[in-house]
Amino acid sequence: MNKFIRTFDDYETPMVPYTLNVTKEGIENIANNFLREVGKDYDLRKGKEFNKKKGNCAWFTEFFYEWSEINRIPAKIIYFDETEKAKDAHVAILIGDFVLDFAYKQFSKDKDQLYKISKLKEYSKLGYDPDKTEVVDEFPSWIDDIYPLDNK
Repeated sequence: MNKFIRTFDDYETPMVPYTLNVTKEGIENIANNFLREVGKDYDLRKGKEFNKKKGNCAWFTEFFYEWSEINRIPAKIIYFDETEKAKDAHVAILIGDFVLDFAYKQFSKDKDQLYKISKLKEYSKLGYDPDKTEVVDEFPSWIDDIYPLDNK
């Protein structure tokens, strides 16, 4: 009878490769899968105006980040500090070089927009300073204003 012996190298193999080829289309697929699951229990507010008391950027970011850990998606959190032009701080998801923002509707005013995938430099057009961003590997404990979507 043959037995398999696990070597040290087997324990060191990463779950996700160090260099990922992240595409916008791949992130769209991830975002749509996430929204499909969230939409089972929550009103995604499609066709409704953005309301920061119902599914704000902090709630979406925290919820997606937890979901991404379960699904082994290499996501980080990006924090945009307030500036003179952008009066409110903002958080979103960072995957590779792309920002996945489920609360972008507040900037675009498009009632049907459920998320936006863009490069970091696009946020400078919204008044955020790229030098005042912070990328973290866990949801910041000091974010207090977390407003969930309404249950279905």
